[in-house]
Amino acid sequence: MSILKGFDVSLVFIICLNGFSKSSLTNIDIYNPDKYLDVPQMIARHGYLSETHVVVTKDGYLLKLHRIPAKTNNKKEETIFLQHGLLGSSADWLINGNNSLGFLLADQGYDVWLGNARGNLYSKGHINLSTESEKFWNFSWHEMGTKDLPAVFSYINTVTQRKNITYIGHSMGTTMFFALSSTSPNLAENVTLMVALAPVAYMTHIKSPIKYLAPFANDIEWVARYFGLNQFLPNDKIMKFLAYDCELLKIEKQVCENIIFIISGFDKKELNQDILPVIFAKEPAGTSTKTVIHYAQEINNGCFQQYDYGSKKNLIYYGTKTPPQYNLTNIKQNIFLMYGQNDWLANYIDVRNLAANLKNLRSLYKIPMEGFNHIDFLFGKDAEKLVYKPILRLIEKSSKM
Repeated sequence: MSILKGFDVSLVFIICLNGFSKSSLTNIDIYNPDKYLDVPQMIARHGYLSETHVVVTKDGYLLKLHRIPAKTNNKKEETIFLQHGLLGSSADWLINGNNSLGFLLADQGYDVWLGNARGNLYSKGHINLSTESEKFWNFSWHEMGTKDLPAVFSYINTVTQRKNITYIGHSMGTTMFFALSSTSPNLAENVTLMVALAPVAYMTHIKSPIKYLAPFANDIEWVARYFGLNQFLPNDKIMKFLAYDCELLKIEKQVCENIIFIISGFDKKELNQDILPVIFAKEPAGTSTKTVIHYAQEINNGCFQQYDYGSKKNLIYYGTKTPPQYNLTNIKQNIFLMYGQNDWLANYIDVRNLAANLKNLRSLYKIPMEGFNHIDFLFGKDAEKLVYKPILRLIEKSSKM
């Protein structure tokens, strides 16, 4: 039975959009061809070669990888793998045009691979399950980490005939790697360096409106009504509710109608508004409701642990009444954490808590801009200067060690 029985949620939502600023984003209608292109086409339009590969996981999911072979004659014998965050896709690393990290890495001679987690726009295939099936959507970022990543790493190593991979993840892309490398270190042993942008593990201090949903995470009836039990498809009422903080902050209506900005936050000064039409066309790229619930559980319990099915089912899945916690001390890779001071999802207190549990932490880097937030790592006007150039220097330095 729903814990909200007898409560008309619509009464809470009715005022949510009334106070939005009537001003519009002046660049919202600027023509940008990338809005209409898929990832391989975006890569080609910007003057790069591209490849598309399909990887099959052990549990049957079909994952698309997009590859940008090194552009320069000074090709380096190094493989870089980029993993997107929650509701994102491989396009995240290209949307910021020629200043995007994917293109900058290729310019430097690196072999760049862009991942797509199960359930997103490019990875909605399975060898025998339909996307209409509940079984298809029965995964969270735990399976993305422990099943998707090993399959991808093995495939890339086979194709390139190189042993080592540098892993760069954003948001959920960091959670995935932490889940894998803490539970099955041997399956991540080919990763020699991990760069975590806006890392998410502990979530006690988040400012994102997603925190308002955490108390209802285990109420199946409520989740089904407002999000759907399979693919994450929040309805209009819950979107308006989550957008309430946008109203208070007088953020433009177009931005607050996109779930990425609702969850991650918005920094008008730093966001490259010329690419907003492309962002709105590519985001959100899709995921399972279970993925979002898993994060909500993290907010509730204050731990970094596996999915909580309830005490009875936990005994079946794990042999214990409570889910196992991820043992971060198992992680063997050199880790570099980069965080923003205005991040709604990766709060600096939680990031420092994560850092304290990583025995191979090499750097905890604070972006030197007070307003820098979660999506600025991807779409910020100064992302190249503040994030990407330091990453390029880091990779170059690490390759010489």
